[in-house]
Amino acid sequence: MNLRSPGSISRRTFTPRSILTVAGLVLVLAFVSVGDAAGAPTGLGVKVKPKVTIVAPKEVKGDVRIVQYPVPARYATPYGIAVDSKDNIWCTLMSANSLVRLDPSKGEFKEYRIPSTEGLPESDWKYDSKNRTSPDKAFNVYSVGSPGNVIVGKNDIVWFVMHLGNSVVRFDPVTEEMTEFLMPTKNAQPYDLAEDPRGRIWFVEKNGSKFGVLDVAKKTIAEIPLPAGSQLMGIAVDTAGVVWLSEVSENYIGRYEPETKKYKKFPIPAVKSQPGKMQFGKEGMLWFCLLRSKQIGVLYTDKGMFGLTDPPGYNTAPQAITAAKDGYIWYIDSMMNAIGYFDQKSVSFASFDLPSMGAQPMSLSVDSKGDVWFTESDRGANQISMLIRSSVPKGKAMPHVHEAPSGHSH
Repeated sequence: MNLRSPGSISRRTFTPRSILTVAGLVLVLAFVSVGDAAGAPTGLGVKVKPKVTIVAPKEVKGDVRIVQYPVPARYATPYGIAVDSKDNIWCTLMSANSLVRLDPSKGEFKEYRIPSTEGLPESDWKYDSKNRTSPDKAFNVYSVGSPGNVIVGKNDIVWFVMHLGNSVVRFDPVTEEMTEFLMPTKNAQPYDLAEDPRGRIWFVEKNGSKFGVLDVAKKTIAEIPLPAGSQLMGIAVDTAGVVWLSEVSENYIGRYEPETKKYKKFPIPAVKSQPGKMQFGKEGMLWFCLLRSKQIGVLYTDKGMFGLTDPPGYNTAPQAITAAKDGYIWYIDSMMNAIGYFDQKSVSFASFDLPSMGAQPMSLSVDSKGDVWFTESDRGANQISMLIRSSVPKGKAMPHVHEAPSGHSH
């Protein structure tokens, strides 16, 4: 439970809990499935007509200024978020089975329903409290839909994963065509994705103990298996095309070289840390979230060294992370209901409570102006919000005292 008042700020000195040089274990992995994507579409896009809605944003002023854009589809569960070259905001709606584009200059939402999910119940279903019944069709057992993490690739092509739909999806904003590429492995649950310098899309399979690559030009999907029971969550690709992965069950960051097919493990110093989302910052440093150990980590990829630190908050859960051009490492905290940053220059944190209580922020991205966009997935919040970068206080902030719930101590 978050007992801070909205808008409060806290900052503290960064003290790495562990800094280690990890030699790593080198393996050689082979592609196991290369072909026409195991029956998946190989370039036949479906044109999707959007539903267009204009919304009025609301600005909330506190220690920072936050602008909120309510998602037109009710109870839609906004999840993944990304920004294109024109500062349009792209977001997946997990419960509404849609991809939306927000044009902040107009307050215009364009909602594109994913073709394979047509016919499922709408996201604004209501529970019948009198008869204690859900909708006629069970809402949570479908083997299709549930879009998750999203990225904007070359030429502003939008890519996202479908957890239950078991696919990687391509959307062309110009033609408004959507193409779904099925995973060769059944019920693989693709979870995260990244684009390499050649325009190929790499992805991780949370249930499949595999990661893979989609090459649209060649119309192929290739999968690379890991030992049974492996659980991958995050993925990033560096400027040389090397693929980096976060693995939960064995608690390591993995490095895969596509050319040599060599795979190297870097064990994380924190035990059972649950590494998740990851992104490269300046000078090749790989930043990542550790949900279970409640930390933010960095891997110095050229040295094989880790740095781990604890964000402010007694029950913090850094859910997602992004590196801004000014060197700030922004993160969202789903348990403390906050957004914050780590300043590499002053070696300190700052965090800001979200205006909406229990908003469940899930993902974030930074636009060309440095403003930070994030999703609020809770049914009651159901919005896309923006923290105005210029409103962030300058200088060292006063520490904030956190009240602990009854039965807990600091």
